[in-house]
Amino acid sequence: MEIGIVGAGTVGTILAKTFALAGNPVKLSRHHGAASLAPRRSEFAPNIDFVEVADALQQPLVIIAVPFEQAPDVLKQVADYEQRMVLDVTNQFTAAFKKIKTAPLTGSEVIAAAANNARVIKAFNTLPPEFMDGHVTGEGRRVLFYAGDDVAAKKEFAALVRPMNFRPVNLGKLRHGGSVMQVGGGLGNTHFVQLDE
Repeated sequence: MEIGIVGAGTVGTILAKTFALAGNPVKLSRHHGAASLAPRRSEFAPNIDFVEVADALQQPLVIIAVPFEQAPDVLKQVADYEQRMVLDVTNQFTAAFKKIKTAPLTGSEVIAAAANNARVIKAFNTLPPEFMDGHVTGEGRRVLFYAGDDVAAKKEFAALVRPMNFRPVNLGKLRHGGSVMQVGGGLGNTHFVQLDE
């Protein structure tokens, strides 16, 4: 699947490398422009291209890896996502790590409201960055919690990440699943491994 990533910080970089290693073409972008990534070319596999944000937002799967406060404005650059999948990996806190209140909505519902006609999946935000590549020491698969309101999109997402050594665990819709995955919800900054049976 062709993947566009907005945000080339720690999380965006790890996810770009992880999805590319699994054979997915990745288009990586940041708000400073594609040219600003050129000095980092040697870090990335050949199937990772540097593009402008507008190009990344047009891919079949769009990963939003920018700070939560910036995410709605980024997503609103596209008027209609035409049922494309948007992967929300954000956590709702400021640069100073102060929690951003989104009640009565969950953070993922705020993201979904900004991505018109997108099928939004919440995932990866509960994992510390060093575990986002699916690697485990020894046997087993890295547990990856995810949530979303579109059943078909969740099936597509689970099928996409299984070959990357993840064990996807469906937590339901964005209202419930998103609430336990977001800051203060209980699963934040946790990591689990499912041992092979």
